[in-house]
Amino acid sequence: MTHAGKQHCDTLDLIRALAAAAVCVSHLRNLMFVDYAATQGMGLAGKAFYFVSNYGHTAVIVFFVLSGYFVGGSVLRQSASGTWTWRRYLTERLSRLWIVLIPALALTLFWDRMGIALVGGPFYLGSEGNFDQTINVASHLGYSTFVCNVAFLQTLACGTFGSNGPLWSLANEFWYYLWFPACYVLFRNRRGLAVFMQGALALATMVMFPSLLSGFGLWLLGGLLAWLEQTFPRRTVRTGLPLFTLGSGVLFLGALAATRSMVFNSDWIVGVACFIFLRCVLWEDVRLKPLLLSRLAIRFSGFSYSLYLTHFPLVLFVVAVTTGHRIQLDLHGVAMFAALLAGCYAYAYAVYLLFENNTRRVQRTLAQLHLMRPKAAPDAANSMRT
Repeated sequence: MTHAGKQHCDTLDLIRALAAAAVCVSHLRNLMFVDYAATQGMGLAGKAFYFVSNYGHTAVIVFFVLSGYFVGGSVLRQSASGTWTWRRYLTERLSRLWIVLIPALALTLFWDRMGIALVGGPFYLGSEGNFDQTINVASHLGYSTFVCNVAFLQTLACGTFGSNGPLWSLANEFWYYLWFPACYVLFRNRRGLAVFMQGALALATMVMFPSLLSGFGLWLLGGLLAWLEQTFPRRTVRTGLPLFTLGSGVLFLGALAATRSMVFNSDWIVGVACFIFLRCVLWEDVRLKPLLLSRLAIRFSGFSYSLYLTHFPLVLFVVAVTTGHRIQLDLHGVAMFAALLAGCYAYAYAVYLLFENNTRRVQRTLAQLHLMRPKAAPDAANSMRT
């Protein structure tokens, strides 16, 4: 897997896979087990579990930075080569998002309707008391909410569909995908009515959706990361220990720990520390060893999007049917937690094989229909004229 002339970094795959795992583990823990304040007689291992299993929101910040790097980087590279077009870009982005989102919405409807019909109760009424599910799910399963989520307007014009609260971040991602190239072209001093209208639309929607602006700043850190990599390339020779990566990794872990306090609980602390860490990883060209770890990282990263979009309704259904309430952390609970986590991964991988794994095939088909035909690079266009 390569990205238009640059080598693929499997270390980023590991980071993305771990971030997806953090989101899934956080939701699973919050739905299964009582809050930390309500625990009884818990030892050091239990306290450590509660500490490390509550980084779901923080992991989304990491996703934003990585998304800015990958998606923003593709815009920078194609713009530099003169091959970027809105038609190609939007077709690539929308096909990538919708190929999993639409099936995930249908699966959400299935699990939520099934859960409401079989057990209902506080989990589906939003009255059980856990932070991750506070709505009446039945009131969020309408057709209009479905369409609103397909249009990436959840949290902006409607709620997230059904119980699938994690869908909130997709609205952020979609609008960041639009804002970045519109602003980038405008700031490059391109002239013309079309460029002006694109920039005006981006600025107008920023004013309309101010809740997305902080996340956009974090996303732009990833775009800056891509620009730095293109402007100041990575080391060509790797010698000795990657000292900058190790040091920045410690800084990143420290930032993660610091966010658990009220004083340093800021997305920007994590975002900036993540940016520094990723910059060092890319500059020192840190790769995974042994080969098995690299393959596992690439594999699990490959279906992280499917895992993110599909796990929550399944977990809610299983917990509602099996226990009906949150339980104390004990050996039986840990066994159930591990089994359900493995089930989430197997389920997400099946969704990946059916849908996400076919993204390239769909995009090739669209390309054959000339919906993704790139603009000829300037040199190529000149050579064709001579």
